Amino acid sequence: MDSKFLRHILISLTVSSLVVYIVYHSIGTGAYIMMSALALSSFLIGYLEPRRGWILALMQVVILLSVHFLKLIKPVSADMALFGTFAGCGISLVFSFVAGRLARLFEK
Repeated sequence: MDSKFLRHILISLTVSSLVVYIVYHSIGTGAYIMMSALALSSFLIGYLEPRRGWILALMQVVILLSVHFLKLIKPVSADMALFGTFAGCGISLVFSFVAGRLARLFEK
């Protein structure tokens, strides 16, 4: 592994922890903020690593699911946290793929 990829792993861990905080502390109309944070973080992950962004996106999905199933954080709203966790899994993978494709298009 090169140092650039390791730096992107650290950025991904930081962004994923911020996303987990937003998912578990959103209430009511916070779903828009939660989905926006998930989409922006996944887009950033995919744009940072156009070829290996799926690894970083899977890392974000694993973090979301592990926090949910291990119950590491007590959510403010259990329904919102459940929705954010499982919607975040799909959003992370899709937006990372789209951003990776866009980044590869801009490389040419």
